[in-house]
Amino acid sequence: MGYLTKDKKRQAILEAALALAASIGFAGITARKLAEKMGAATGTIHHHFSSLEELKNEAIQYHFEITMADDLRATEGLTAYQALLQLLLPSNFINREFEGRIWMSAEDEMWRNPKLKQTYSKAMVIFIEQLEMLIQKGVESGVFKLSEPARQCALKFQALSWSLCNYTHLGDEVLNLDTADSIVINDLQQTLGLTGSI
Repeated sequence: MGYLTKDKKRQAILEAALALAASIGFAGITARKLAEKMGAATGTIHHHFSSLEELKNEAIQYHFEITMADDLRATEGLTAYQALLQLLLPSNFINREFEGRIWMSAEDEMWRNPKLKQTYSKAMVIFIEQLEMLIQKGVESGVFKLSEPARQCALKFQALSWSLCNYTHLGDEVLNLDTADSIVINDLQQTLGLTGSI
């Protein structure tokens, strides 16, 4: 590992931790495995993070911040419905397998790491609030006509989208990305009270 500033070295450690989490899960990360992945000494890891728990927590926080920034860029200037499609269609998840592995591993790790549980939960709440805000925007503009509260809609959309995205890896010939997208679109249109083409 060549010379990096302190901030760049921390970032490199976090990115290596995420890559390891995607391949072996957060539970499998050790300072030694992380150092091997980076081509660095274990002392480098210990110098920048007081514990593996702190490192894992910061890795999730770092990943979520990048994901949120990407989401904001991708939805800038879109209507509420278009933004929901951008955030929820499984085919729009560029790194589907990587993302699925990171978040599923984080969900598993949170039961062993209370600080990571807080970070994971906060990230999920922020994403759901983002969906809820878009739904409210559509209601206020008169495009969406809800039969249930916006928060419930947001929770349902998030659960459906992420589950279908993960299920597309099962190898079921019926559930491909096009089918997953279609299921999400149908549910969005029905739940949001949309009729006709949008």
